[in-house]
Amino acid sequence: MVSFDRERTEDRAIELMTELSLTEYEARTFVGLLRLGRGSAKEVSDTVEVPRSRVYDAVESLHEMGLVDIRYGTPKQFIPVSRETTVRKFEVKYEDLTEELSTTLERLNPTGTMTEQIGVWTVTGTENIDRRIAEFVADANAEIVFMTDASLLSTDIVESLTAAENRGADVHLVSVADETEDVETVPSETGVVETLWAWTDSHVSRLLLVNDEVTLVSVERPVDDTETIEVAIWGRGTKNNLVVVLRTIFAVQFGEDRDAVELDTDLLETTDGPDLDE
Repeated sequence: MVSFDRERTEDRAIELMTELSLTEYEARTFVGLLRLGRGSAKEVSDTVEVPRSRVYDAVESLHEMGLVDIRYGTPKQFIPVSRETTVRKFEVKYEDLTEELSTTLERLNPTGTMTEQIGVWTVTGTENIDRRIAEFVADANAEIVFMTDASLLSTDIVESLTAAENRGADVHLVSVADETEDVETVPSETGVVETLWAWTDSHVSRLLLVNDEVTLVSVERPVDDTETIEVAIWGRGTKNNLVVVLRTIFAVQFGEDRDAVELDTDLLETTDGPDLDE
């Protein structure tokens, strides 16, 4: 009898392998062989409840992938490759596919550079917003002004900011707090956070301005009484309305040269990422 923990682990293995492009029968057949060590089509069918005819089809596919070896005889015997070989097969497969996808997508990029985009665009979810921020920062060659909730300053974003500063971009990082006067690097009379809060009943989490032409604003939106989700809007282009508004707010509050904004090293110390002052 298979233990509950083993059965649950097998179910998860099947789920993961189907996400990695195996069919349900292929994944179940492979897991059945892992349980048996080696086996015939009948033994695999009895073990994981896959029709015997489908076991043969699955084994042929797994054999072509290099995941199962076959010993010809009566009956045929099948044996799975090692865990290390299995994982490496998938790593190589998806590395090759990823490289091909990158090349193909590059060919599909717009023929001209798109710098001006009408309106604002929405991104939902903290991880997706993190990726978008890192993408914008990676293109920075002049200046970055970034106000963020400390809890949202991920290691990837810190590394992106560090790389931008190393490229020669001016990086200004300050903290957004529930009470602006708690942020030492922002003048106590600032209206930045209050102005943006007027647009929404939610908590403003991040404000980003890159090269005076790309901006992003995120807020925490309630999902229910106990859960929230981060939602952001972003715009690109010197004439984009969102860019114009945020650029004007920052110019009024901090001055065109941003001298009033300094790197908040305490904020950076809340992450495991590198310190931008180093």
